[in-house]
Amino acid sequence: MRDNGLTPPVARVMITAAGTVTAQSVIKALHEDGRAVFIAAGDMSPLNATRAFVDEFVTLPQAGGPDFARACLEAAARMQIDLLVPIIVESEFLPLDEARADFASIGCRLALPSREIVLRTGDKLEFAEFLNAIGVPGPATQPYAEGIAVDRFPVYLKPRRGSGSVGTSRIESLGSLHEAARGRRDLIVQEAIEGTEFTVDCFAAEPGRVVAAVPRERIAIKAGVSVKGRTYRHPLIESVAAEVVEKSGLRGPANVQGMLRDDGSFSIIEMNPRFSGTLALTTAAGINFASLLIDTIEGTAIPDLRGRHADGLTMVRYWSEVFEDRDGTIRLGTPLEPLRRDDTRLAPKL
Repeated sequence: MRDNGLTPPVARVMITAAGTVTAQSVIKALHEDGRAVFIAAGDMSPLNATRAFVDEFVTLPQAGGPDFARACLEAAARMQIDLLVPIIVESEFLPLDEARADFASIGCRLALPSREIVLRTGDKLEFAEFLNAIGVPGPATQPYAEGIAVDRFPVYLKPRRGSGSVGTSRIESLGSLHEAARGRRDLIVQEAIEGTEFTVDCFAAEPGRVVAAVPRERIAIKAGVSVKGRTYRHPLIESVAAEVVEKSGLRGPANVQGMLRDDGSFSIIEMNPRFSGTLALTTAAGINFASLLIDTIEGTAIPDLRGRHADGLTMVRYWSEVFEDRDGTIRLGTPLEPLRRDDTRLAPKL
């Protein structure tokens, strides 16, 4: 075990799921923060663009498999990692949670919520019951059964557990509901809420104290990730999302998804206790969650940053390339330079 004092600084960071846009966004935020002098990333395949942007790449076994946590631990010990940031809630968080003591023994902190929070937020029915218990509006949710009564269609048929929209169907009638559910188990039926979809990036410096809540409209989504988005200052959305995170007891990052209804109310759909895939937009809006995470771990006081992010900042994503020669040399493709720097058509108001 490394003896760095009571609150050792975070200088060496490792991130899992390197191929995800979330991992890349965290790496960008770490670079902008500047305190991490060594950044490593791991994933199942070295054929991975993120290799070009980290100090060391580690090939890891499949997340959720019996060897995943041990491989992360061995890599962290070898590279003297101060902080491990896992990305995939469904397959990485619980195995790493079981190995907390092992990571602590080598002086490596985990950016990981409690097991209770992981299980509650990962279960759509339990999370809906949690929202009801704390008095926060959300869609009506019930387990699917053959004799189910549905007051109004459309509804969504979803796996009770799982991420994104995998296995989710929009259903228009009772007959279609039974047909879509045939042969499947552990499903929930959820009210389809109409409105504008938002994700709110939240950060809790300690349980019960959210210091940042950045709402962003999900203008266009591909494979569950926002490819076009825009930040807003919206006191209602910020306060509702912050209340959910605070009452969950979370310490660290979360992204809360919900719908802004036509009547002006905001309904929470889900909460993910991790960094979001569009963290780069929040960073560009002036709130660096990697900085907040390091401050939290190092014991640095964090002021209330709610309402201090840039309003109306629009993000549109584009493709870029990384090339690797046969000799292992990695180089970036030709960068695109902006030709139009002032285009007011990018920023219509909500």
